[in-house]
Formats: sequence, structure tokens, C-alpha cells
Amino acid sequence: MVRTKVEIKKIEDKAKRHTTFTKRRQGLFKKTKELVKRCDAEAAVITFSLAGNIFAFGHPSVDTVVNRYIAATSAPEIGEVVPVDEEAVEDYVTLGLEVPLDDMGMDELDELDRTMKEMKKKVVDRIDGIASGSKK
Repeated sequence: MVRTKVEIKKIEDKAKRHTTFTKRRQGLFKKTKELVKRCDAEAAVITFSLAGNIFAFGHPSVDTVVNRYIAATSAPEIGEVVPVDEEAVEDYVTLGLEVPLDDMGMDELDELDRTMKEMKKKVVDRIDGIASGSKK
């Protein structure tokens, strides 16, 4: 049996798109788990469904990996205390994902929104930096 190349394009049928998302997400998490085991690596994958549901896999945890990434890629601002050990990195940025969204108050939701926007900006900036470095 020969595999044929499938054109990568948006799936228009919403039901098929949801099914594909679910299957591919599970496959992505499985591959990430395999990478972690084989290479003794730390990894995190976060996906958001069209319905706004969050699905995440991380080893040792999503928070640990994201916090480590942010701490490693963020330039400290003047007067900012830079964490020096893993426990300090854990506390460096709190995403607020430990509490279900339904249980959060308005202040907590505003803080989560601000944090997620900052994280998105840092990721986009990092991607732009990598992309511009690879074009040289």
C-alpha cells in the first residue's frame, strides 16, 4: 500500500475539521510523549479548539516548560529580579490555569488575559527573531 501526498488546506466541513483536530491532537501528544521518553527532553504542547477549549500536554508539566521558556527568552528589565533556580522559575510567571475559568473572578480573568497576551507577544517576537535569523 502506497501513501499518497495529501494537500494541506483548510477542511471546510466543520464536523470533519473537528474530527481531524481531535485525531491529530491525540497524535501530536503521543509523538511529544515519545520524544520526551526517548530523548529525556522537556516539552509542552498547547492547543485551543474552535470552541475555545484548552488541551495541553507537558513533561514534567506545561507550567514548568512554559515558565522555563519565558525565563530563558525574556530579557530582564531594569530592577527586575531574575530567578536562579527551578522553584523560582515556577513562580516567575503564574498563568492562572490551576483554577477553572468558571471559578475565577473578574480581576483574575483580567490578569490571565494580560498574561496570555504577554506570552503571545513573546512567542511571536521569538518566532520573528528565529525567522529573520534563518533568512540571512
